[in-house]
Amino acid sequence: MSEKNTALKGMGVLVTRPLKQAQVFAKLLEQYGATPVVLPTIEIAPPPDRQPLFEARAQLGAYDFVMFVSANAVEQALIASPAWPENVTALAPGQGTAEALRQAGVPDQAILVPASRFDSEGLLEMPALQRMQGKRVLILRGEHGRELLGDTLEARGAEVARVTCYRRICPAGDAEFLWPLLQQNRLQAITLAAGEALDNLETIAGETLCRALKALPVFTTHPRVAAHARARGWKAVDTPGDGNGDEGLICGMIPFFASRDALSTLKT
Repeated sequence: MSEKNTALKGMGVLVTRPLKQAQVFAKLLEQYGATPVVLPTIEIAPPPDRQPLFEARAQLGAYDFVMFVSANAVEQALIASPAWPENVTALAPGQGTAEALRQAGVPDQAILVPASRFDSEGLLEMPALQRMQGKRVLILRGEHGRELLGDTLEARGAEVARVTCYRRICPAGDAEFLWPLLQQNRLQAITLAAGEALDNLETIAGETLCRALKALPVFTTHPRVAAHARARGWKAVDTPGDGNGDEGLICGMIPFFASRDALSTLKT
């Protein structure tokens, strides 16, 4: 293990993502020496009405850009899809979504990812999306998704279609197995990729367990998620990598745990 990895060695890290993404992130944590504790607090389900998605899949070639807001959007939207049409650009907000596109058969040369900031704002900063007059864009997203992408592209002159391809629900889970980990000092951090993951954690864990969990630092993939956690009384840690997805999350955890004074930096 390299020197940079030793800060997370033996650290128990709670992973709250949907199961498939949780397993991927757990493997990454293990590479850094951490001990992942997987508790999916979000379950991915198809939308109540899938007909708009079926129609969008059949018409991918009619668009200039097809924007996937997450790896979940890729996995739900490209099941049994035809070959990726030529001259259509797939847009991904981060490398996780881009990798899901590759696994779904989208050619690497057809995929565009922001250079630095890996979120909706990062997508909107891309040179390819500045002059949109006459362009057609399909946004494949989750239920109740943000309107920032579509509204901004429309303001730039694009014709935008929005299609819901999945919804996130709270699984019927049980978090009681976390008690012995806390009592044995085997859980040192919580990771969040969505504000909804925290809301569902509070539902699944219950008030008493949540009070104990709130003693732990919370690391997020985006400042919006950190702000949401902090507003609900959790100790979200500001890191330079916020907004840079998994890489930013890991890069934020390493210096935090490398510092002997880390606990004194927690926000209340």
